Amino acid sequence: MQHSHSLRLALFAACLFSLALPAFADRLGDVGITPITIANGETHHGYREYRILVENHSGKSGHKVTLIYPERSYAGGNSISRLSRTVELGPNSSAVVPLWQPPLPINGNGQLRVLIDDDDAGTVNIPDPAQHFVGGRMGRRGYMYSYAGAPMTPTSILVSRSLNFDELSHLFNSRAGTADYSAQMATGPADSMGRGGAVPTAWMPATSVPGPHWLELDYSQPEVANSVRVYSTMPLPPGTQIFLKGASGTNLFQTNLPPVRTRRSGAHNFSFPVTSEPVKTVRLEFSGTSYGNISVDAVELVGPSKSLWASSARASSEATGAYGSPAGPGGITRSLLRAELPMAEWSDSWLSYSAYDAVALNASDLKALSPAALNAIWGYLECGGNLVVFGASSVPEPWHSFPKTAIGNSECASVGFGRCIAFPEDNISALSEEDAKPMINAVDLTARYWQSLPEEETANQAFPVIENYQVPVRGTIFIMLLFVIAIGPVNLIVLSRMNRRTWLLWTIPAISLLTCLSVFAYSYLREGVTPDTRIAGVTVLDQANHRAASVGYTAFYCPLTPSQGLFFGADTEATPLVNGWDYRSGTEREIDWSQGQHLGRGWVSARVPAHFELRKAETRRERLEVENQAGHLTVLNGLGATIQSLWLADNQSHIYTANNVPAGQKITLTPTSIVLKKKDRLGARAMLDGCGPQADLADGTPFLQPNTYVAILDANPFLENGLGPKAKSARTKTHGVVYGTLDSPVTP
Repeated sequence: MQHSHSLRLALFAACLFSLALPAFADRLGDVGITPITIANGETHHGYREYRILVENHSGKSGHKVTLIYPERSYAGGNSISRLSRTVELGPNSSAVVPLWQPPLPINGNGQLRVLIDDDDAGTVNIPDPAQHFVGGRMGRRGYMYSYAGAPMTPTSILVSRSLNFDELSHLFNSRAGTADYSAQMATGPADSMGRGGAVPTAWMPATSVPGPHWLELDYSQPEVANSVRVYSTMPLPPGTQIFLKGASGTNLFQTNLPPVRTRRSGAHNFSFPVTSEPVKTVRLEFSGTSYGNISVDAVELVGPSKSLWASSARASSEATGAYGSPAGPGGITRSLLRAELPMAEWSDSWLSYSAYDAVALNASDLKALSPAALNAIWGYLECGGNLVVFGASSVPEPWHSFPKTAIGNSECASVGFGRCIAFPEDNISALSEEDAKPMINAVDLTARYWQSLPEEETANQAFPVIENYQVPVRGTIFIMLLFVIAIGPVNLIVLSRMNRRTWLLWTIPAISLLTCLSVFAYSYLREGVTPDTRIAGVTVLDQANHRAASVGYTAFYCPLTPSQGLFFGADTEATPLVNGWDYRSGTEREIDWSQGQHLGRGWVSARVPAHFELRKAETRRERLEVENQAGHLTVLNGLGATIQSLWLADNQSHIYTANNVPAGQKITLTPTSIVLKKKDRLGARAMLDGCGPQADLADGTPFLQPNTYVAILDANPFLENGLGPKAKSARTKTHGVVYGTLDSPVTP
């Protein structure tokens, strides 16, 4: 008995000890590794964050920890084969280590390799790997194609935990009437054209909801009925129940399907006596059925004199975006991703939000954000994102002074290239379609931007870094022809006349060597070994807050593959303009985040142009100083490059111009007779849409607003050259357009 009692005490102590250990943490020697889930769901552009908590439990020794993901990669065309980062941890210290995945798929085994002090310590499983740039049949630029073959632009929205996820999904999808698998797909006549299985034009419940499921349909003109015809793309589950409700809300009829599953899809007719009053609502209930067995295309209400189709619908849940197909050709899939972290733990890097077309919060969430996280969301907005705030009578404090417009019952502020939309109503279900539609259109427009980027085959035409990068076929063939003539007939004839045929043993290798040197010299004289670089972009410069957001292109043409790869800052998003869909062709790529962003192996190949779309948010001190001297406006160029053309609007919307202003120089502006009208004040986002990231702008006047300017520069100080010191200024073409907001009103 005493031995048994001691055993129970030991087991109890062991249980208490196990409960004291961190949940889901892996201990590798002195170091604990804990992967942190941020959000689950698919994203299709930007950078997706992996977050790892690294803890050094040693009280005496510091450790250098290197994280490598995936531990093992598989060949798969244009993809990421290695994400890595190295951190130094002192004794009894910890660090949250982010790894960002650029918009290329990761083909690996889902394991994280950990090195401690350069020694292999083991692997850790990533329980919820980010679903970034993956899934379905991928088209060029990595976007999925619809069932009808038309390309679509997926939209991804990050939702805070405080918002009602189902109501927001209903707001973005069902009310918009364009979402795949939504309840709205069951309204109107049957339109799935006899197709079976998971069809986007039919309603299906959400993949994350186990059941029971239900679908409720309303008819705008209630009629008496004697049958209901259900059109489905899958056999109706056994035990399905059908309820009919009258205009007064009374239950008129109820029927149950047999407990045996029907063996066919298509139309299922259910007859009953003529109802005592007009039918307003039909409800289908599917008890205990998994989501993959239900797909309703339409429900027809049949009466003695005519039949009706449903005008509106609602459901227990919707599989919107789950199967990767839009509602029809050109349709849009809107996927909502629930944030798994509390607001206090949201990221302080804008890159962590770059994969989303919108971020949805309520007013109290903003107060719970750390100052660094709020600053990161500010940068995300400036680079073209959307922030939707519910329960706020106005846009948050940082953006009160920004240009605002009223959209229905909401207020919209333009922040850089993006928008902040504030709804005073915190009850999402109470928002009308009229209020929601402008917000949805703004988010969809942001998603469509990514599909407008050049494809790999046309990138050098849209943004040429070198005029002709084709193999010099004619010159090479000419050299080879001379080689054949010299090594054959000429060599034999000359040696025969000299009676020195045995010299063939050394003349043939000599002529071959001379030909190789000629080919090398021809290539060197034609291109050299110095890389060509081109950089162009559009920058919104907020002089009052010392902030800059840039969107642009950069391209490289390297006669020799750069051994060190490319280097960008940790606040730069670099999207490679390559096809991400064909696993049979392409290059695996590596990226290290230890010191900034190092794009290592695979990003640039010899004699192949490499193009990137860049976005960047940062703190900058460049500015345009404007003064009124004796009734004349003067500007001091503090933008860091020569201004080729300048358009400036004062506080009264009068336009001034200037040309050829060197950096650091002051010049008097030339007044014009142009006065901006309210409808002409298009703003920064319209300028980006008009001239594109390549900054091809001829006239900046239409985009000006009071106290703003547009400057065309002969260089671009806001976007770095990824080649670093290897880039030669003589072989680098740079160009930039700045949309600046002045820090104080300008009076004529």
